[in-house]
Amino acid sequence: MTGPSPPDLDREAAPRRQPVRIAGLRNRLALALLGLTITAATIQGLCFWALEYWIERDSLITLLSRELDYMIETGAPPSSEPPGVGSLRQRYYRSDQPTPLSPEIAALDPGWHGDVTIAGLHHLVLVRQLGDGPGRAYLAYDSRRLQVRGKRQIVSFLFGLAVVLVIALWGARRLAREALQPLAGLVGQIRVLDPEQRGPRLVAVDDPDLKVISDALNTYMARFDAVVERERVFSSAASHELRTPLTVIRGAVELLVAGVPDPKRPLARISRAVAQAQADLDALLALSRLREPPTSRVLDLDRLLPEWAELDDTTATRLVWRLTPTRLIASPGSVHVIFSNLLRNAVRAAGQDGEVIIELADHVLRVTDNGPGVPSNELPLVFEPHFRGRDGGTGIGLYVARTLARRHGWELTLTNRAEGGAIAELNF
Repeated sequence: MTGPSPPDLDREAAPRRQPVRIAGLRNRLALALLGLTITAATIQGLCFWALEYWIERDSLITLLSRELDYMIETGAPPSSEPPGVGSLRQRYYRSDQPTPLSPEIAALDPGWHGDVTIAGLHHLVLVRQLGDGPGRAYLAYDSRRLQVRGKRQIVSFLFGLAVVLVIALWGARRLAREALQPLAGLVGQIRVLDPEQRGPRLVAVDDPDLKVISDALNTYMARFDAVVERERVFSSAASHELRTPLTVIRGAVELLVAGVPDPKRPLARISRAVAQAQADLDALLALSRLREPPTSRVLDLDRLLPEWAELDDTTATRLVWRLTPTRLIASPGSVHVIFSNLLRNAVRAAGQDGEVIIELADHVLRVTDNGPGVPSNELPLVFEPHFRGRDGGTGIGLYVARTLARRHGWELTLTNRAEGGAIAELNF
C-alpha cells in the first residue's frame, strides 16, 4: 500500500490560512463592558431615587410638623369629614374634640406614621400629644399623589435604563472591537509564520501591553531558532567529526582484508578510532544540550595529542611537535574535537609540502602553519557557522571548536603570522 506523494504531504502539512477571528473574546469583552455600564447606571439611579425619597420624606415631615404645631397653637377647628372624603389632601383631628376619629387613626401612638390605610387609601399621619392629658392631635396627609409620583419615577428610571442599555450595547461592541484590533493583528502575524523559516519576528505594536506579549514571543522564537540552529550544527558537526575516525577504520579494515602479517596494529587503530568517535559524540551531544556539562577527567595532553593526530596516509605535511608535560582536567572529546579541527585546518592551509608546528606549554596549545594565511577581510568571519574560506572546508569546524572552548571557559583565537601562515591558539 503506497502513501501519498510528497506534494500531497506538503499540502496536508501546510497550515491553512484562515481569517483571524476573535469574536468570542470580543463578545465576552463587550458583555463585560455592558454589564459594568448597566450595573453602574442601576446603582446610580437607585442612589438618586433613595436620595430624592429621603429628601422628600424629610421635607414632608418638617412641613407637616410645622403645620400641626401651627394648628395646635392657633386652635384651628378640626376637620369634620373623615380622611378620604372630599378634595383636601390633609385633615386635622383632635381626640379632645367631638369630631369622630376613624379606628385606624385612633389606634396610632404619638409620632410619625409613614403608611396608614384609611378607607382603602394610603395616608401619612403625624400624631402629637397635647400636654400632660390624654388628648392628642392628628394630621393626616393623603399620599396618593406621592405614590403616583413614585410610579412615574420608576417608569422614568426603567426608560432611562433601557436607553443606557442600547447606547452601552453599541458602545461596548465598538470599544471591544477597537480594543482587540491590535490583538487580532498580532494573532494574524503568528498564524502566517512559517515553521521552516528561521529569523522572522513579530512587529511591535503601539499598545504597551501587547508589546510585552510580542517581545516575549520574539524572545521565545529567538531561543527556539537558537535551539534549531544548534541541532543543525550538531548534525553537521557530527558528520564532520566522524569522517576522520571512519577514514581510519576503513584504512585499517583494508589492511586486515589485504592480510597484513601483524593484525594487531590495524586492530589497535580501529579500537582507538571507535573510542575517539564515542568521545567526540559525547562532546557534541553536550554541545547540543547546553544544560548538560560534558564529562571531564584528567588528560595528559603531551601524550594524547600525537595519538589524536590521525591524518590521511596520503598527507605529506610535516608535523613538528614541541610539547611540554601538561595535565588538564577536561572532556577528552571536547579537547579532541578542538585540536583535530585546528590540525586539519592547518594541514589543509600548509599543503603537501608545508609544515605545521604543534606547541604545548603553560596551558596554551598553539598550532602554526606556513600557508598563505587568512585574508584580512575573512579573519573576523572564520568562527562563524557555515563560513568557508578560500582553502575549502565545511565551514563548521572552527565554529564548533570555538563553541566547545567557550563551554569550558577557554579562549580560542586565530591570527596571521607576519612571515606568512596562521596561528591558532587555545588558551586553557
